[in-house]
Amino acid sequence: MSSPKILLTGATGYVGGTVLHRLLNSSAPSLQHLKVSVLVRGEDRADQLVRAYGAHRVSPILFRDYDETELIEKLASQHDIVINAGSGFHPASAEAMVQGLSQRATATTDANTRPWMLHTSGCSNVSDRPLTGQAFPDREMHDAEGTTVYDFEKSENEREWYPQRAAELAVLGHPASQSSEVGALSIQAPCIFGEGEGLFQRAGLMVPIMMRYVVEKGYGFQLGDGTGVIDYVHVADLADLYVLCVRDVVERAGANLPRGASGIVFPTSGRVYMKDIAQGCLDAAFAAGVLPRRGEADELTMAMTPARKFIREVDLHEAATTTAGNLVVAEVGWAGHRATRGTVARERLGWQPTRCAEAWARDFGDELRHVVAGKRVVTIDSCIAEKEVLPVPDGVVGAGSVRV
Repeated sequence: MSSPKILLTGATGYVGGTVLHRLLNSSAPSLQHLKVSVLVRGEDRADQLVRAYGAHRVSPILFRDYDETELIEKLASQHDIVINAGSGFHPASAEAMVQGLSQRATATTDANTRPWMLHTSGCSNVSDRPLTGQAFPDREMHDAEGTTVYDFEKSENEREWYPQRAAELAVLGHPASQSSEVGALSIQAPCIFGEGEGLFQRAGLMVPIMMRYVVEKGYGFQLGDGTGVIDYVHVADLADLYVLCVRDVVERAGANLPRGASGIVFPTSGRVYMKDIAQGCLDAAFAAGVLPRRGEADELTMAMTPARKFIREVDLHEAATTTAGNLVVAEVGWAGHRATRGTVARERLGWQPTRCAEAWARDFGDELRHVVAGKRVVTIDSCIAEKEVLPVPDGVVGAGSVRV
């Protein structure tokens, strides 16, 4: 495939902005003449993208939101590769993208130009529910057994519907994906850290959110028994994986990419207990002299803070103050066990993350400086599309109405 038509969502976000930057700055000969269509909210942002990358490299398309599924399906039908790096919590738009690519596949006469969907999801899809359900602290998922992971998610979603998991299943389980008419792969990210390279949102979520909590209150928080665990990956290493995937589609028609029911990839470079994220934030704040704060305590300034490093055990409702009030996301995010072992990207694509344990340790100091400077006013709302209540599909029990 030469000069594929690429549609990217999330270009103004953390992951999508970094992916766009890395794609357009890649030194790979096969990517030198890429022009990427980007879905954007707001003419001002569209103008900024064109000024930064040039009208010959980016083509902004204005849209209102992900509920415009007819528009999204139509746009997908006009492209060879769709990179969904926007919200992974919107099943309808994700399905519309695959449906549009299916139309693209029907219209092409070249069997070697199968359209591809690169979907962005998250490891909370495979998390347990240790507070309101069962805990599985020793469970580890392996992407070399992608079909097993897919079947597990399908079973879990039948038991309890979760929008991010539903979106991933809609992509990988779509008839066009199952029949290989469309190549569909989901990059199921763990905790993403580091400074983004896009023009707009350059902050991750978990470390900045915990760091702001620590700086404001003077202590960290722990949800559950402290065994909650997650893997991590630097945003630049993650973006490099997307570039490798696009290259494989362009250069080898996606021969090395898993797809459909086996198409779940875990991009991991390290693992951490959730309580250690709070500890890392405290260590950085105390080392820099930001904490403890002294002075007369008053409800307005909260001038006094604990004199020693302190991690407070909180309930689900307190943890949900950091997740736009979403109790499910709070539970899986701050207490869940979702250990994921990723070998597929390394073995099939030669992906080698270079920003690992040392970069992770440095990130706490970096995020502290950003928070103190007021540059990390970041919330999880946009990531989980926390805008309206979508009803759970008929026949699915246990979830109630889920805000997505």
